[in-house]
Amino acid sequence: MQPRYPYPHRAIVIRLDDSSLFVISPIQLTASIRTDVDRLGSVKYLVSPNHLHHLYLGDWSQAYPDAKVYASPRLTSKRKDLTFYKTLSTDIPEPEWAGQIDQCLFGSGNGWIDELVFFHRASCTVIFTDLVMDFDPLTFSPLSRLTTQWNQMYQHTPRGVQFGHIFDRASLQSALKTVRSWEAEHAIVAHSPWLCVDGKKHVAAFLDSAFDWLTPKPALIEGTMAVARLLTLLLVILPVHALIVLAADIVYPQLMKQDENR
Repeated sequence: MQPRYPYPHRAIVIRLDDSSLFVISPIQLTASIRTDVDRLGSVKYLVSPNHLHHLYLGDWSQAYPDAKVYASPRLTSKRKDLTFYKTLSTDIPEPEWAGQIDQCLFGSGNGWIDELVFFHRASCTVIFTDLVMDFDPLTFSPLSRLTTQWNQMYQHTPRGVQFGHIFDRASLQSALKTVRSWEAEHAIVAHSPWLCVDGKKHVAAFLDSAFDWLTPKPALIEGTMAVARLLTLLLVILPVHALIVLAADIVYPQLMKQDENR
């Protein structure tokens, strides 16, 4: 549940050593995109990084029937119309891309928003989908800017994702440690006008800032904060978010319509 505003998104296409293509989070397959993709090589792997990114898997699978389709946790039950080769649910890369692409399951096990983060070794690039977002505030209405700022959707983990992991953040911290160990020189964010952070130091600083909510704390403090997060989610975040959505999706459009009719 969120206000409807421009939501930039991109697929990531990686060409492997055998010239086959590894496609993360396929977007709408237009004729021009298919032409560009076909110039790069043969699509062999179609990958959903989390259960929210699946809308165009079917179209790509039909266009490239020989490609293997890989699901993220929770997706197989959601898309029973698709034939998945396998569900990616560990940090161990498949033999087909081992040594070229590393992966890390970034999640707390609740399955709500567990995401696979990928690292392309040859280009030293780490790839995020929903764990980090960045938008252009100039493309939004004032209310949408308010919503995205409140939801921390500017080079940061969105608040909604953070509250999807209220408990067991130790597993998330471990995953972040794995991502840091890759020492990426570039970072790509799917939901952004085009955010690509370049330079090892810049990427490290970017990770510090985007994931500051995962700074380790003593067990007692973390437990207390987990309970506080749950109460905040139920009593504050969800009600306030519902009001903002109501204002952005219903009230504001009606006011604009009335103003146009004057």
